Amino acid sequence: MEIRRLRYFLRIAEDGSLTRSAGVLRIAQSALTRQMRLLEQDLGVKLFVRSSRGMALTEDGEQLRTSVAAPLRELELALDAIRRQGPQARSTVVIGLPPGLADMLGLTLALELERRVPDIAVRMVEGPTGSLVDWLNRGVVDLALLEDSARDGRIEERLLHEERLWLIGPVDAPFNGTVRFEDAAPLPLIVPSHHLGIGGAIEDAAAARGLALNVRMHVDAARLARDLVEKGAGYAILPHGYCRDAIAQGRFQGWELVEPELMVGIHLAFRRHRRARKGDFDRLQDAVTAIASERFLK
Repeated sequence: MEIRRLRYFLRIAEDGSLTRSAGVLRIAQSALTRQMRLLEQDLGVKLFVRSSRGMALTEDGEQLRTSVAAPLRELELALDAIRRQGPQARSTVVIGLPPGLADMLGLTLALELERRVPDIAVRMVEGPTGSLVDWLNRGVVDLALLEDSARDGRIEERLLHEERLWLIGPVDAPFNGTVRFEDAAPLPLIVPSHHLGIGGAIEDAAAARGLALNVRMHVDAARLARDLVEKGAGYAILPHGYCRDAIAQGRFQGWELVEPELMVGIHLAFRRHRRARKGDFDRLQDAVTAIASERFLK
């Protein structure tokens, strides 16, 4: 089995779209389709359900993603470290971002880090907050921006920003101004699946008030949650920064949640690993902190 097919598989699983993944990977869509067909033949299982809305993982597909994502990244990092050996080699630091933060901050972060610390090789990966905490502990990533505290004594972290959660829904929804959390709970909700981050904040608020959430589906990618809301599939609860531009564009409506106000803290989390020299690692932390703070203040 070719490793590149697994890379392609993970890209499609993340994007939920064959067309989008083909563009990111810079290969023809027909070639990508063929690679996935060959992977399914190798494994003897169906990995995706294809529909007009895109590509959704089957149960076997979800199991494959869970099993190979971290080991594949570890292999790539090991190969990268070998390639970069030598006294003049640039330090390499891997930064992890949740999908929502990657959408909001990833492009700015990549460009600004190249400008501010050009002597440090930066690699960026995406994953849910809970997975990023695991990857930090396993050394898969060196530094991560999290949508919650890691709640792990092995990880150092600093709070960069607190972001308010908003409810987003169809343009014809019957709400104005703000929405009470107890009024949002019965709506058909699209929420993250993990107990950390946005999903944890929503679940904790519901449990504290004895409310049952009407969860229509679990979606960990903020981009996909926004698209589903725009298509009328339900309502979602997201940080305001993740949906502010789309609300202004009229793709859907948005309302601040109150009683209580729900917040998520954006944390910079890290464990020091041997890939980067200490001075380089500290400079990169400072640069990420400054860039993220500037972006959130806009």
